[in-house]
Amino acid sequence: MRFGVIFFIVSFTSLICGMAMFIPAALDFYMGNEQSAYRFCLSGGITVLISMLGLIMTEMRQAPLKTKEMFLTTTLTWTFFALFSALPFYLSPYKIPLTDALFESMSGLTTTGSTVLSGLDYFSHGLLLWRSMTQWLGGLGIVILAITVLPALHIGGMQFFNTESSAQSERDLPTVAQSMRAILYYFLCLSVLCALCLWLAGMSVFDAVNHAMTTISTGGFSTHDTSIAYFNSPKIEWILTFFMTISGLPLLLGLLIITRQWPQITQNVQIKTFLIFLFLTITLLSVTRWHLTGFAPESLGDIIRSTAFAVVSVVTTTGFVSDNYQLWGTFAITFFLFLLVSGSCTGSTAGGIKMFRLTVILKTVGVRIRTLIQPHGVFVPRYGNRAISDDVLISVLVFIGLFLISAVICTLILSLTGLDLITSLSAAFSSIANVGPGLGSVIGPDKTFIFLPDTAKWVLILAMMMGRLEFISVIVLFSPFLWKKNV
Repeated sequence: MRFGVIFFIVSFTSLICGMAMFIPAALDFYMGNEQSAYRFCLSGGITVLISMLGLIMTEMRQAPLKTKEMFLTTTLTWTFFALFSALPFYLSPYKIPLTDALFESMSGLTTTGSTVLSGLDYFSHGLLLWRSMTQWLGGLGIVILAITVLPALHIGGMQFFNTESSAQSERDLPTVAQSMRAILYYFLCLSVLCALCLWLAGMSVFDAVNHAMTTISTGGFSTHDTSIAYFNSPKIEWILTFFMTISGLPLLLGLLIITRQWPQITQNVQIKTFLIFLFLTITLLSVTRWHLTGFAPESLGDIIRSTAFAVVSVVTTTGFVSDNYQLWGTFAITFFLFLLVSGSCTGSTAGGIKMFRLTVILKTVGVRIRTLIQPHGVFVPRYGNRAISDDVLISVLVFIGLFLISAVICTLILSLTGLDLITSLSAAFSSIANVGPGLGSVIGPDKTFIFLPDTAKWVLILAMMMGRLEFISVIVLFSPFLWKKNV
């Protein structure tokens, strides 16, 4: 294990984190909030100093990381990034406790969107910008993770791209460098376009930039306590619904668009499944809600808009709120509990189980049912034009198993802290799936996580990181086999 190389990478990413802190510091200076600006400079200075010492004391070699080194590097990078990102919250003039500061930082970095802060309308512009920046930087980190680390686990990333690109030869597939450049360009263009649309729809420049960053990263942090409901604008809700949907698609679309591989987009099974799932879910919930109003024609437009916004926000794990969907009836509450874990597309910044894995399971179950009906038939589950291999199926089953087991354990621990079942269950699913809002009277869509016990917050901090790093990359670190010298 080359710890020098590992800590060089960790120090380099931490250095980026520290340098980024001077952007909100400059904003606070410009806005005349000098006290908050000085605190940001202090946080940035501490982070940069420690990172520079780490770079000086370690080394960087050109040899690629081994698999076990990637596991440790990924986990340490996200851990230290979250710790340093918490400094501006902890050192801010708002006296945010250490636990809450780290919770907010981890929630931002993992693009979960759960918050323990209230009174956002009175926070400094710099601190609000930093919350959004943690999600935007975290969103980029998720994509980099999906391309460089997850393929080694056989659970996503470039492996999925290869599956979807069966018509191409190996030499036609994109290199990691090409994918990185295309995704960064695509991510940045989407952010700018979203900010421009929100500004034209009536948001201030500051609000538009912040909400664009947290929309494209499917994070969900807002600059106001009441989230999107603050603006009371159907136009803004439709714009955000559109960009949340786009952000729920694989970011490798940027590469396909640049290279004009339109058939690869239109024939993508996962994209079709995702869009059909959204349409059917929105239709079902809209009809259910419309029925409760007695099918009043004048209410249909508002019902479709608010339902589409809520469903897309939860499925893409963005977590914006424009209406309290707990007031839509028992069926809606139960349905949203399922939506909390569904997720959108593999290769996006969204969390959850994701459409690729759900599709693999459904197709495998379908083949199994046909085999029971026709025992002598030979049926092979297929994803698009390719057969689903045993390796892919086992990887998907392992992920879903770990997801559910982690949720159960997390729910039980949260229950021990005195939380009721709905709060414990929804908090566990919301954190592991990186969604944001929960259900119940404590952490509902119109509430924050501020009233949870500190023990519960620490459990959720760990759950958010494990869910974002796809479980295995963290769990594998506790395997004695990993630390053998010949591995």
